Amino acid sequence: MAISEIAYWGTFLIPLVLLAVGVSIQKLVDGKPFRRDHFYLGLDLTVYFLASTMINFLDIAKAEPVVVIKIAWTVVLLLVAIVLLMIQMSMHQRWMGTENNTRMQVFMLCYLANILALAALYGFVKLKTGGLI
Repeated sequence: MAISEIAYWGTFLIPLVLLAVGVSIQKLVDGKPFRRDHFYLGLDLTVYFLASTMINFLDIAKAEPVVVIKIAWTVVLLLVAIVLLMIQMSMHQRWMGTENNTRMQVFMLCYLANILALAALYGFVKLKTGGLI
């Protein structure tokens, strides 16, 4: 396995492992059976995406020479992360307390929020390992 493949899978899987550990800890502390809200992970994944874009500035700063296009793309990704975080927060605020719209709540928080955040994190990893950012 080439070092680029290891970096690619490591960069993508480390946040997912951290997410699984966080969910497990939350479940152990809660002490109750699994509930639907244990799978509302979009907000956590979005925060990982935001952190990854912020850490990318450190990678860019230590590179010689500094490539301006990488800074520009990282700023764009940072703005995308912030907008996605606001979308995730509004989805959670709108759907978290409602129990009467269960299908829509499950769709919005279990599927849509998780898929959006996972796609953003995956896109960041592809761009980073491809050398574009």
